Amino acid sequence: MPSDPPVLPPPAPPPGRSPEPGRWRTPQRLHPSSVVLGVPLGQLLRAAAFPLFATVAAGGIFSVLIITTVLLVGLVMRVLAWQRFTFAFDGEVLRVEEGVLSRSARSLDVARVQQVEIDRGPVQRLLGLAALRVETAGSSAEVEVELRVVTEDEAVALRDAIREGKARATGATATPATATAASPTGSTGDDAGDGSTPTGEPDRRELLRVPLPHVALAAVTGGRLLVFPAVIIGALQFAGDLFGGLFDNLLERFLTNGTAGMPSWRDLTLRTGLAATAGVLVLAVVAAVVVGVLQDANYRVRRIEDDLHVRRGLLSTRDSVVPLRRVQLVEIHRNWLRRLLGFATVRIHSAGGSADGDRRVTVPLLPDGRIDAFLREVLPGVAGVPDLVAHPPQARRRVVFRWLRPPLVLVAIAWAWDGVPFTPFDLPDPVRFGVLVLLPLAVLLGVVEHRNLGHALTERVVVSRRGALSITTGLAPVVKVQAAGRSANWFQRRLGLTTVHAHVAGPGGDLEVLDAGTDDGARLYAALVQHAADPDPVGPAAEDEAVPAAT
Repeated sequence: MPSDPPVLPPPAPPPGRSPEPGRWRTPQRLHPSSVVLGVPLGQLLRAAAFPLFATVAAGGIFSVLIITTVLLVGLVMRVLAWQRFTFAFDGEVLRVEEGVLSRSARSLDVARVQQVEIDRGPVQRLLGLAALRVETAGSSAEVEVELRVVTEDEAVALRDAIREGKARATGATATPATATAASPTGSTGDDAGDGSTPTGEPDRRELLRVPLPHVALAAVTGGRLLVFPAVIIGALQFAGDLFGGLFDNLLERFLTNGTAGMPSWRDLTLRTGLAATAGVLVLAVVAAVVVGVLQDANYRVRRIEDDLHVRRGLLSTRDSVVPLRRVQLVEIHRNWLRRLLGFATVRIHSAGGSADGDRRVTVPLLPDGRIDAFLREVLPGVAGVPDLVAHPPQARRRVVFRWLRPPLVLVAIAWAWDGVPFTPFDLPDPVRFGVLVLLPLAVLLGVVEHRNLGHALTERVVVSRRGALSITTGLAPVVKVQAAGRSANWFQRRLGLTTVHAHVAGPGGDLEVLDAGTDDGARLYAALVQHAADPDPVGPAAEDEAVPAAT
């Protein structure tokens, strides 16, 4: 009688594949270091603000007692919070229980997961730790589940297990995020611009990588540069309040005992002001570049199956996973400076994600020639930005009037200022006449924005463009439109114009088609209502031809 064949052990999982979710079926605690590292820096600063001010005001031994008491109470509460925080995952539901005095429990169905992020701060990277964030479509105000902190290997494995559980629940396939991209470094996906891959091979490609010079250029050409001068001036003002008296005394002594040929006080003030202005601008540029590099260095986007994997950061790194099927809106931003240089910023809004703008998936800088290739990956079936339908000539009057309203108010205030009693000072004539210059400038900007206004509706996507100095082009898949609306005020009705709103999920807001013709707007609105009522995806289109709203 033949003997039974030997029982072989089960094959080991392929490299990079996450372990089975059974390891998390029993409730587990966070890493012990989360007692200290689990507190966000902003929350820690807010909690320590009052004790620090009280300590400075008290002084002496009493301040030492305050600091010691706060540290001991905070440490005890953190230890208790760590002991009472548990999480578990059975492959279908992620459960979290927390609370010291008041207990709370949350159960998150893995099918509702929209976005998973892994954050690694400098200290966390040094210790091999990470924070895992899980967000859903309803978590627009705050993160649904946040595990601060676990080991880095555990965070990656749990993320992969959540993706695999979501794939099982939705009938899709999932590839571990630890898989290595198959394309060479720097590939933009142009070789597979239609989103397809060879038969039988998993879709694992690096879509783009933002070089470090482009990251620095994005920092000095974006809105971040406008923030730092105010911060620097505030810091200089604070330093002046502290040391201004000493500086004034030294300067007065130097001037009174000065030598012949010394510049006058007026010349010195002018030179000092120019030097201070130049110094503030230089410091603002340097600060913007440093912050931009720390936040977006090593920025790369990979596509693994039907998910986008975004990684960025220098000291602190952030890994985000965005399912392509959850992309609700893609916005292309070009301010006047980036348009001159041939660049744009691309922002991807998904159904998940919190309202914090830092958690949006934003490509800091992308050459204009690579935008369509990137859109083909983010919005499958969309060949790029289609040709847009221009808005009617009567919309120019509406746009110009919208630009004229603020300067008209300023002109009215400036010219009526002297006639108002009890005004603290008189406006000089150069100021009053200088305000008038804003009127032709507003008219010019209104004409420019009217030329940029446009919209399109294809079988796959609805598109809207607006803006003068900064132009924004938004693309929303028609299958993601949940509701549609249109509005027209008295002025628009007189001009035969209407505004159409396409409502999508997530924190990205709505796609607004501003000042379209009444007939075009009505047809666009009817088409969007039909898509919202029957959101089944359309079949593959041989070519995405832009059509007017008469679809």
